Amino acid sequence: MNPPPKAARILVTGAWIDESLLSPLRDLGYAPRRQSSPFLTEDALISELRGAVAYLHGGEERATPRALRAARETLRVVAFLGVGYENFVDVAAADELGIVVTNTAGAATDSVASFTVGQIINANWRIPQGLGNRVPDWGGPHDLPHELSARRVGIIGLGAIGARIADILTRSFGADVAYFSRTRRHDVEEALGLRFLPLHELAERSDILVVMVPETEKTRSMVDAGVLARMRPGAVVVNTARPAIVDPAALHASMRKGEVHLAVFDGYYGPDCEMGRRLLDDFGDRVLVTGHVASHTQEATARMVRQAVRSIANVLTAGGDEHAVGLARRTRR
Repeated sequence: MNPPPKAARILVTGAWIDESLLSPLRDLGYAPRRQSSPFLTEDALISELRGAVAYLHGGEERATPRALRAARETLRVVAFLGVGYENFVDVAAADELGIVVTNTAGAATDSVASFTVGQIINANWRIPQGLGNRVPDWGGPHDLPHELSARRVGIIGLGAIGARIADILTRSFGADVAYFSRTRRHDVEEALGLRFLPLHELAERSDILVVMVPETEKTRSMVDAGVLARMRPGAVVVNTARPAIVDPAALHASMRKGEVHLAVFDGYYGPDCEMGRRLLDDFGDRVLVTGHVASHTQEATARMVRQAVRSIANVLTAGGDEHAVGLARRTRR
């Protein structure tokens, strides 16, 4: 397949991207142009995509069907930086338009896993509540934290990141780890001594429940009232996947009842989610939120950008890439 005209424009979003990593595209004769605005509206994205042959998606904007249709004459590839592209790129619309979508699976596995374990430690020892205290403020023996070796951890989703979290927790801390996943991982079970349990049974035996599945129609609100009602009193929920996996109304009710003591999110419900606001208003010191930063170490972001740059080059010069998702992925098989 012949490449498009040289000096064709490539839209790049994401203020955290190191521009020097884009040099392979320049060496091929393309012209990456960084969008400095951290948030692009749909209309702004349509304007920025005008004439672009590729789109390196590292921002918080949504590549909607309307935006993709407006760019269909020139746009050939959207390279998403990260794994969970489902909320940011309408892959069905891209498939219909013949636009290849890629992601950077595997590039941030260690960063997200390490961050998640850090948040487990943070929550288990209740470190945020103790910050600034010069002496302990324990009210009794039940306020003392537990060692992780005494904790039962349940992991929902045992993909690459979930398996890495399990590896760290079992090998480094001696935690008792079980998991639920739509696909059983017999290899990981054998290597780490994990137990596979149905979701409700996993919740019932977990002191700490880790959410690590992508957001899809099947997983949205997967952690619902039925799951949370099974949690052990004083349990911790750590969600470093997508907030929508945990039903906010069910979580609010569970925290009000004391079933879930602490909830940890990396990335939070949108500003239009009333129950998300109520969680913060009613349980502010028990809901720990970071802004979707787990994958953003310098090393992981460099790996993601390099991988995305290779994917763009592959699609523009050869028509396909091993990291394609959606219809393009199935076509290559």
